[in-house]
Amino acid sequence: MASATRLPVKSIALGTALVLAAGSSRLNLRNVIINIFTGPGSYSRIAAALLVVLNLKNAPWAWHYRVFYGILYHCLFHKPNIPLDIAPSTLFLPVITASHSPFMECDYNAHKSNSTYFSDLDVTRSHLICALIQPGIEKLQHNAREKLVLDKVGKPVLGKWSIMLGGVMSTFKREIGMYEGYEMWTRLLAWDRKWFYLVTHFVKKGAVKPESYILTDGSWFGKNKYQKVNKDGNKTGEAVEYLDVKAIFASSISKYVIKLGRLTIHPEVSLNAAGMLPPRPGGWATMNNASGESMPETFERVESSEATQESSSGEEWDWKKIEEKNNDGLKLVEHFAALDGLHGEFTGSKAPALGRYRDFLPSLW
Repeated sequence: MASATRLPVKSIALGTALVLAAGSSRLNLRNVIINIFTGPGSYSRIAAALLVVLNLKNAPWAWHYRVFYGILYHCLFHKPNIPLDIAPSTLFLPVITASHSPFMECDYNAHKSNSTYFSDLDVTRSHLICALIQPGIEKLQHNAREKLVLDKVGKPVLGKWSIMLGGVMSTFKREIGMYEGYEMWTRLLAWDRKWFYLVTHFVKKGAVKPESYILTDGSWFGKNKYQKVNKDGNKTGEAVEYLDVKAIFASSISKYVIKLGRLTIHPEVSLNAAGMLPPRPGGWATMNNASGESMPETFERVESSEATQESSSGEEWDWKKIEEKNNDGLKLVEHFAALDGLHGEFTGSKAPALGRYRDFLPSLW
């Protein structure tokens, strides 16, 4: 009985000590916070805190968070579920990523520096690629199971899936002011036997609205799938198009290549594995008998009993219409692809240099 009465006393004492300790820690924390904002040098600390808060987009590791948020959002937490019957019609639709231009992104003209457009492009491209071909990415990551790509002896090609940026070009139309909001409209422009070509338009925030949303409109409380956007009926199609173009700040084009180990994966393999492409006349070209280092020049054509129409009709997104849309994009990207020849303009050791200068600190390496 005596021992039974000692336990509550000890427990009460211990609990009282913890409560007092917790209370004192809260008191100390409050005193620290008060001292930060009211003690000596408080104005400089407040200014520093405001500078950090107003430039969170440019804080250390912020870029990594923004990029990996897009990847994990679509590939892990909210996998895109585009109905297969409408998937081909969504192939060239954009994803919209909203952002702004904080103080740390602005140059001496007090508007967004041209160098900062490229870090934004990393973010919006991550959203598009993962939202568009997430099922294809997952299948290629498990190629040993899915057997999408086979080597010369018929075994699945093993290796880590990766996507690599091959080049970016931007053209600027209007400046983006300090803390001005903007949206990045990124979509698939075209593809060839190696590259995905993506186009991104930097657009004034809220100036342009899409006709509808296929996946989500970005609202925090629930997804409003297939929600139509009401447009002003008094505007003609020409007027709306003019207003859309007028809202553009800049446009960029990027090219991506998908790798499985050292092997280059044909874009159509990823797109078809994601269910984004309609039936193709004669079946699909596959990556069987791959060399293991680079993509083969020719592909094995899979015979198929399914036939598609010879020409597109109406709104049906058959292979003919997909090919026509892709060819329209290739007419633009052929000039971008030609810029690969710039590497040949490097003079290197063949000619003198005008001078050599340091950037910020003396070179240590």
